[in-house]
Amino acid sequence: MILVALLGVGGTGFGLFRLFGYQMVIVGDDSSMGPTIPGETRLVYRSAGESGVSRGDLVVFDLSALPDSGGERGLMLKRVIAVAGDVVSCCENDEHHAITVNGKPVKEPYVARKPDSGLEDFIRFKAVTVPPGAIFVAGDDRTNSRDSRIYADEPGNGAIELSKVYGIVVGIGHVLAAEPVPRTTAFVDAGLPGEPLSDTGFVDYRNLVVAGAGLFLIGFIGSIVIVARSAGKRRRAAATPPAH
Repeated sequence: MILVALLGVGGTGFGLFRLFGYQMVIVGDDSSMGPTIPGETRLVYRSAGESGVSRGDLVVFDLSALPDSGGERGLMLKRVIAVAGDVVSCCENDEHHAITVNGKPVKEPYVARKPDSGLEDFIRFKAVTVPPGAIFVAGDDRTNSRDSRIYADEPGNGAIELSKVYGIVVGIGHVLAAEPVPRTTAFVDAGLPGEPLSDTGFVDYRNLVVAGAGLFLIGFIGSIVIVARSAGKRRRAAATPPAH
């Protein structure tokens, strides 16, 4: 039972340690990522690490990355629609209002499409190349988002420097109860390499914490029961008169 308790402590400790690699954030009341993520939603994100940032990822970055931020600080949440070296444009296909990346139109099922929205509601921009060490981002509500598209004609082509990116969103909700973010295949389906990050580690680690805590309780209570029974046997043995 002591060994079971120690295993529980180890599992809980390891799970908590790994959960520290995830951060939680609420990105204001911005509704530009609806309907995928409503405003004032708690999110779980992690560093991009060695995997880097891919098309389709949801990223949290500093507001100061925008050319007109004027030193204003804060957090923003957007979707990556192009990475360094990509040539991206919008709405060359008037019928579907699709973005085009490296000459390939991308069908994005998560983009909010209002029943009465027309081409004039979408921000159109000519083809721009994403510079090295940067990404091009847009909100899922393309008619209500302050993002790279607005600044495509300015120096830097509206790209967000990776140094301003805090991490990639992998969960929706509190880290101890979050659900994984739905991963899109829109860019891969369009023939573009590189899948968005898929990370459900926070789910595995929180389950490890719960399982470890359970093992600790079982081992702890079991140890108490064994000690109590052993003490009871010794008392009974001491109270029993010796046989003649």
